[in-house]
Amino acid sequence: MGMEAVAVRGSTSAVDEMLVDHSAVLLAAARLITMNEAEAQDVVQVTFEIALRRGHTLREPGSLRAWLLAIEAREAVRRVRAMRRLLPFGPHVRELPDPGPAHDQTIALREGLRALPRRVRAAIALHYLAGYSVRETASVLGVGENTIKTQLKTGLARLREELRDE
Repeated sequence: MGMEAVAVRGSTSAVDEMLVDHSAVLLAAARLITMNEAEAQDVVQVTFEIALRRGHTLREPGSLRAWLLAIEAREAVRRVRAMRRLLPFGPHVRELPDPGPAHDQTIALREGLRALPRRVRAAIALHYLAGYSVRETASVLGVGENTIKTQLKTGLARLREELRDE
């Protein structure tokens, strides 16, 4: 839904509905993809900014969530690539863990997810968290269904192995 559509309606209620309807899923997926709360919030914000600018390119209004998730996944991966070029950290540099109540299993799961490649985390987030089918996940991420199946299979196997070691 572009700014033109909002202007036609004469109010910002369409934008408000978009934010309310999709922000929770987008934020949850961004958290899993980026593994960083501040970065996840930034990615969601940029996703909505892009969506508002490019709303006219949405061909099927019923696929708004998939369209937003596709924008978000591309933006998250783009940001990581850009950050790696700007800040080439070595393997010894790590983020500080989020201070907050967390159970041992939650910490182990978070660390297991962090060990996965970002594209695999994105596939897991879209398929298992957002409930997308393999076909829909492949479409959102712009890859083939077999690629998604492989990413899900190997990602879950690596995650299980990581959790078993814990």
